[in-house]
Amino acid sequence: MVGNSNRVEDFTSIPVFDGAVTAAAAAAFPVPMPDSSPSTDTHKVCLPLSQTAFQRLRHGFSETFFPDDPFHQFKNQSRLRNSVLALQYFFPILQWAPTYSLSLFKSDIVSGLTIASLAIPQ
Repeated sequence: MVGNSNRVEDFTSIPVFDGAVTAAAAAAFPVPMPDSSPSTDTHKVCLPLSQTAFQRLRHGFSETFFPDDPFHQFKNQSRLRNSVLALQYFFPILQWAPTYSLSLFKSDIVSGLTIASLAIPQ
């Protein structure tokens, strides 16, 4: 059996780190040291305002279904632009169809056939 070339038989040739850092290494890799004194800064935290059950439910619903204000694109737009954006929001095909090409269609056909070949036998 051929031995592994990465195997170390003699550990005396491996340098051991004794904790001493040379001046050149310290200059090459400066590490900021924490202050020796503990921090005495305190931060006050306010309790959240009390909410009714309906307010908590409404907030949870809006965070679940509409995170990060998805309607930000509608702000400060004309009525016509808002109508187009609304249609594109609810029917995404209106957004990507103008830039869709035959090469993308070919890739989609190959992807669809691949998924169908995996899903149909199951």
